[in-house]
Amino acid sequence: DIEDEETTGEVSKNPDLSTLYMLQVVSKAIDISLAKELKNLLFGSSICCFSEEWKIQSFTFNNIPQLKYGIVQKKGGPCGVLAAVQACVLQQLIFADSNRNKDTRCLQPSEVHRTKCLTMAIADILWRAGGNEKAIVALPSGRQQFTPIGKYKADGILETLILHSATRYEDLIVFLQQNIHQFEIGPCGCILLTVSVILSRSINLVRNDFDVLTNRLIGSHGYCTQELVNLLLTGKAVSNVFNDVIELDSGNGNITILKGITSRSDIGLLSLFEHYDVCQVGCYLKTPKYPIWLVCSESHFSVLFCLEKDLLGDWKTERRFDLYYYDGLANQEEEIRLTVDTTQMCAEDKENDLTPPLEHCIRTKWQGAVIDWNGTEPIL
Repeated sequence: DIEDEETTGEVSKNPDLSTLYMLQVVSKAIDISLAKELKNLLFGSSICCFSEEWKIQSFTFNNIPQLKYGIVQKKGGPCGVLAAVQACVLQQLIFADSNRNKDTRCLQPSEVHRTKCLTMAIADILWRAGGNEKAIVALPSGRQQFTPIGKYKADGILETLILHSATRYEDLIVFLQQNIHQFEIGPCGCILLTVSVILSRSINLVRNDFDVLTNRLIGSHGYCTQELVNLLLTGKAVSNVFNDVIELDSGNGNITILKGITSRSDIGLLSLFEHYDVCQVGCYLKTPKYPIWLVCSESHFSVLFCLEKDLLGDWKTERRFDLYYYDGLANQEEEIRLTVDTTQMCAEDKENDLTPPLEHCIRTKWQGAVIDWNGTEPIL
């Protein structure tokens, strides 16, 4: 089988580092007090549980040849986590090897290579949340580590977790390489990553990131809140998408502090809410280090990306360029490539509902740009 031969070639080029040095990972079981704190942070109550949509979701890749880079979402709910991980996988896939000229071939990775990109993406998310000093990887043990008592409702996942801490980035990579199937094949990889990123940041710091202490990371209908998306993208669970901190004088000498994004993010965000003047996305998210954006539209997150690294640093590239769009939930079956032309102006009618929301999102960054769907049926 030719494909097998190819794969073995790829594997032998990456020797298993664990044979070269001792892995320094400290493991301990979760206890009931930590499980309660996690549930309070996630749901606002220790008697809430993960929904079925979350329990069955892992980071499983698409088998459609043109979309091999894509992670498939089974049901609504955890799209914020999936889109954030998808964006970080694309960063690895397209930009990790800076020497290569980018063409669409990088979007058709082998199974071995896309799994490696998933490993690196998860490592980066956790390491960033741990302040580039530490990370915690939560993995199921298959049996309860404590007896659920009092105001705690068991969900069959949190009670079984073992928490593995790494204080060296190399250890984190090797440990994730050995356990990546838990995230990729699952069944509950999405929950494992969410718990791992919270614990890597620490429960106290996540709570301090919030504008309001009673905020939570999973909102109604099992949707990810902006805080959870920001934690995955920037390592901090702040509540807003503008730059830095805004202090509001609420009278009587009371100052309300609203926390935003503190530095330029690797991955960006564009929001339909900005088109409707409900929020303002700051340049730290709107002009990220890599031309990859989460798109927040109708309480759903998906991903837009460009293969040209220069896009955000060279105005000539920004005159006319292609953006690829991927939505893991929409049963997408073909590549969607949009051509954005900023040298022309489109007459945008704010009252016209027939403009695709995705175009509104793109125009929050490239105002008035003309967008060509290149023959794909526009998504309304």
